[in-house]
Amino acid sequence: MSERRWHSLPESVKRVWLLRAIGRDLAGVAACAVVLVVCRIVGWWTPWHLPVAAVAVALILTDLASQPLRTRYAYRFNRYSLGDHDVMLHRGWLLRTTTTIPYNRVQHVETMQGPLLRRFGLTAVEIHTAVDDHEIAALENETAEAIVEQISSRVLTSKDDV
Repeated sequence: MSERRWHSLPESVKRVWLLRAIGRDLAGVAACAVVLVVCRIVGWWTPWHLPVAAVAVALILTDLASQPLRTRYAYRFNRYSLGDHDVMLHRGWLLRTTTTIPYNRVQHVETMQGPLLRRFGLTAVEIHTAVDDHEIAALENETAEAIVEQISSRVLTSKDDV
């Protein structure tokens, strides 16, 4: 039996995760501003609106400030491994999860690529089973294609063995 080899995600995924967090947090700040303006226009303004909005914005900005540290840890603990009979995914820095997906349980494999992943030359690989969907968050485009091909061929071989 061969030794299992774990692979890290590409370094550029950290920038993708940071940009996603910035977009999400800026959308949160904008939503708070819109709610404040609407409350002011409609006449629902009370003395509590401004402190509540300040706390909401502070929480969003705190999330944004802590994101680089959380991204670094998330990257460090996000790995995958292709074995002879299964795919293993390991993720999480505080609550760690290792998922084993036997090839004979895989229904199909697909790739996904949004604008940020495309900008950085990355592709996400999603492995579908009857029970759940599992994702390798980002791989370089060529690596993603090779992994999809490798998983697909091993799925065919494992289904022939059953």
